[in-house]
Amino acid sequence: MAWGANSRKRQLGFLFSILILLATVGVVAADQAILHDTRILPNVHVAYIDVGGLTREEAESRLEKAARTAAGIPVMLTDQVAVWFVSPEKIDFAIDVKKSVTNSLAYGRSNGFFQRWNDRLAAREHKQYLPVHMSVDKTKLEQVLRELAPTTDRQPRDAALLVLVKSKNIALIPAIEGRKLDIQRTATEAFGQPQMQLASVIDLKFNLQTPKLTDASFAGINTMLAQYSTHFKPWDYDRNANLQLATQRIHGTVLKPGEVFSYNNIVGNRTQQQGFRMAPVILDGKLVPDWGGGVCQVSSTLYNSALLANLEIVDRSNHGRAIGYVPLGFDATVVDGHIDFKFKNNLSRPIMLHATITDNELFFAILGDVKDTPPPIELDYVVHRVIEPVEIKQPDPTLELGKEVVDESPQRGFRVSTYRIRKVNGKEERQLLATDDYDPVNRIIKIGSKPKDANAPTAVEPNKKTSPGSPPLIVQGTITLQGQPSKPQR
Repeated sequence: MAWGANSRKRQLGFLFSILILLATVGVVAADQAILHDTRILPNVHVAYIDVGGLTREEAESRLEKAARTAAGIPVMLTDQVAVWFVSPEKIDFAIDVKKSVTNSLAYGRSNGFFQRWNDRLAAREHKQYLPVHMSVDKTKLEQVLRELAPTTDRQPRDAALLVLVKSKNIALIPAIEGRKLDIQRTATEAFGQPQMQLASVIDLKFNLQTPKLTDASFAGINTMLAQYSTHFKPWDYDRNANLQLATQRIHGTVLKPGEVFSYNNIVGNRTQQQGFRMAPVILDGKLVPDWGGGVCQVSSTLYNSALLANLEIVDRSNHGRAIGYVPLGFDATVVDGHIDFKFKNNLSRPIMLHATITDNELFFAILGDVKDTPPPIELDYVVHRVIEPVEIKQPDPTLELGKEVVDESPQRGFRVSTYRIRKVNGKEERQLLATDDYDPVNRIIKIGSKPKDANAPTAVEPNKKTSPGSPPLIVQGTITLQGQPSKPQR
């Protein structure tokens, strides 16, 4: 019984081996038959052209007909956004019909045994799309690309903030990458790989240029923390040019947490070499022309913006006399190398200084993160003392005897204290900022002491008689308001 069971197993094993052998022979025979078949496998397409079951000659004929149609369509050059067209003849565009048909004939007949059968089975189940081979004249295409480059190339554009000071709204203007057409790479890669469609499309290749200021440069700058403005006379051209120059140098400054802004470091020396012009400055209580006159209005406007943004003031000085473009005590004078205006970003995130100047108004805004929005802040001052000016008469040997000229108009002096008032949780926090002294500007009258020419005719006023009398009262000397001569305050 055992012998009979073993005999049957051997017989079954033998039969199974024979079946496997026959199947293998059949598969190999079928493989060889397909390899020697002159027709393309069914379901094979070149691009969208069905060449399945065709001989080489039939496939070439069908593909050439489609190629002639495609050759009459302009070649497209694209950057994935815009499209430019060039005639096929201008770059010797051609479809390689023979190479494309050879590739389709090889489908299911090349590679290893198992890969061939895998391809054949795939073709039985689904349409197989093979690429079409195309070519252009590289030299002619490069010439076309050189002509196109001025249209496609662009300079990088920095990201920027659109700031509407009046409405306190800001918006990011995204950066744009610069690009330069890579002519050689585009021409080399054009149709370097077979295409999956008969449409002739060349992808333009570019070398990109990153802007200096990207969108990330303004990360966290999403609101206006505070703003302040002052006015100026539009017809004072030289002074206004100084305002414009100083403002431009400050605009866009970013302060990281803990960083200190220095007006003198950012604006630089106010000299002719730096582009500044002559305009009035305060020197020993008087207005005299000097380079960079007027830039103290920029520092004073920025000072008030910093106060309203709840920033820490590090260094600030007042003018020697009261000025009119900000309230008493809220000015900030600057002098090259001597007097600076500094404040610190004491917030937890970066801030940006934004400046706008119109025909007669200067704006400074402090931009930052909405999380650093300050509490409601008011600025106030208290006048402790008013100093009335006096009239001073000075002899002037350049003026004719007895003639009077007002050299300086009077202006009051003051002692004033300034405060920053924060409203936190319904309570007022009153911070003393400074107590400043502003000297009065005395009324200076120059009285001529130059002797009259004896031979010169004497002018007689109508209906009045001239008569000798005592010489006019002359008050000798001057009053020095600031002690030693100081640096000009702008």
